[in-house]
Amino acid sequence: MSTKKSMKQHVYQTLKDAILSREIAPGSQLVEQMISEKLNVSRTPIRNAILQLEKEGLVTIYANRGAFVTLPTTAEIEQAYVARKKLEQSTAELAVVNVTEKDIERLRRIVKKERESYQNKDILEYLAINKEFHLELAKISGNKFLIDFIDKLLNQINVFLMLYDVFYDVNIENSQRYLEHEAIVDALEDKDIDRLQLLFQQHMKTSMTYMNLEEKRHTFFGV
Repeated sequence: MSTKKSMKQHVYQTLKDAILSREIAPGSQLVEQMISEKLNVSRTPIRNAILQLEKEGLVTIYANRGAFVTLPTTAEIEQAYVARKKLEQSTAELAVVNVTEKDIERLRRIVKKERESYQNKDILEYLAINKEFHLELAKISGNKFLIDFIDKLLNQINVFLMLYDVFYDVNIENSQRYLEHEAIVDALEDKDIDRLQLLFQQHMKTSMTYMNLEEKRHTFFGV
């Protein structure tokens, strides 16, 4: 790997880690001069890193204003979860009809990986596995439009979770997230649609409680 490429990766990873750990709070401006002085690098790898973060939805670039860590409103987050609940409940109605023993086995393997992601304290791994679980449920439904809608919505919600989720502050033994997934799989295996719908409703509420929308640290630049 070239020095130029490794420097770009270093800056990108440093900024991303700072955003995910809330050292740079949502809404904060990413000032190239300040980053350059802190990391002792030129502005070129900083600009490249910011562009990559924009592609991932973690940064928003405004013309004539600069780059800012994405700051979704509480209303936007709530709307996303309302839409997700409706889509997931529609998925459940179809999944209970189509689910097979192999589907249940796959879902249980995913939940096992999810638990391991907590033990590893790896939020990116957790988010990927969480998406895998919910997308697998959509695939079981057999409705390609639901699959596409849920896929796009999960991508957006993952950005919200990266910015606001209290993942690092949660004790694995007290976490309800993977336990709720286990309960969803149990209900699906029993083909109990009423219990499944209630579980999805509760799961959306629980997910929202893990969002700390007030947290602001601003420690990356020493503010």
